[in-house]
Amino acid sequence: MSDKASIGCVFSHPDDETFCVGGIVAKYAAAGHEVHLWCATDGDAGKSAGVPVSSREELAALRRRELDEAARILGLASLELGGYRDGEVARADAAALVADIVGFIRRKRPTVLLTFGPEGAPTGHADHAATSRGATAAFFLSGLATSHPDQNLAPHRASRLYFHAWDFPLADKRLKLESVPGTARIDVRAFKERKSAAFAAHVTQQGSTGVFFSSAFPDVEVLAFAAGVPQPSPIVDDVFAGL
Repeated sequence: MSDKASIGCVFSHPDDETFCVGGIVAKYAAAGHEVHLWCATDGDAGKSAGVPVSSREELAALRRRELDEAARILGLASLELGGYRDGEVARADAAALVADIVGFIRRKRPTVLLTFGPEGAPTGHADHAATSRGATAAFFLSGLATSHPDQNLAPHRASRLYFHAWDFPLADKRLKLESVPGTARIDVRAFKERKSAAFAAHVTQQGSTGVFFSSAFPDVEVLAFAAGVPQPSPIVDDVFAGL
């Protein structure tokens, strides 16, 4: 696989990138692969972990700055915010959501796309599940010249779509959902310190420290092959294996 192979990540909230695939992002970025993130919301409906905020707008601004810092730590090549309302992605216009993600894919032209699985991560958050649906549709539509021609962007077909996955059960028993069975197991032990630092950058989310370190800080991050060019073996240790 060429050094120019890249990854596109589609998630819902600031900190999803770190919780779900922070080790993977850091590992591939350190190896010279561009990793791009599209984040649907600015997290303005989330909690602030004791950080005083006076409005959703103030929290959104804080979380955007936190995401910028986490992106810097992880080595993200670019970051885009979709502008959707936190907690309302599932109620947003589904066609518009798909179109926005198609645009992201066509602009960044990733080799591999990563997003939530259909269950919506271990929390089953409705925003996560809706983002998964949008990204999955966009994975297919972005390669079709007759899809969204008004964007004036060249079609791009990513080679693979992977869902975020995990080994079940998780340590935190509040996380009751299984994922789609994992097919890619990426050793991220050398990048856990960077992932931890990225999580620390999300200051308003430190109320989730317990669940992060118990259930989102493994030595091996797991993905589930969803579509595209088949993996060369049932389990791989590289998202670009065989491409």
